[in-house]
Amino acid sequence: MGQKTKKSWFRINKDVEYSTDFKFFSTNQIRIVRNGKLYSFCSRLESKTFEVKPAFLKNGVIDEIDLGVISRIIHKEIITGKHGKGKLVN
Repeated sequence: MGQKTKKSWFRINKDVEYSTDFKFFSTNQIRIVRNGKLYSFCSRLESKTFEVKPAFLKNGVIDEIDLGVISRIIHKEIITGKHGKGKLVN
């Protein structure tokens, strides 16, 4: 049989938990919205924008690698409590 994985979550409030697994977080819990040269990093779980960043390339975009880096930073901030009080739960 396959190995079971134990998922941990960071509970922001009684209704919202973010995964500590970045891959799950990036696929299911964050949305990146582009409006002109601005990129908004938004929660799919809450009515919340984590951060808005301007494009830093001359063509007015942020490349995929940098989008991933910014998303990782936001994820780390969430699970360390910088985007709302919370606690780790299983």
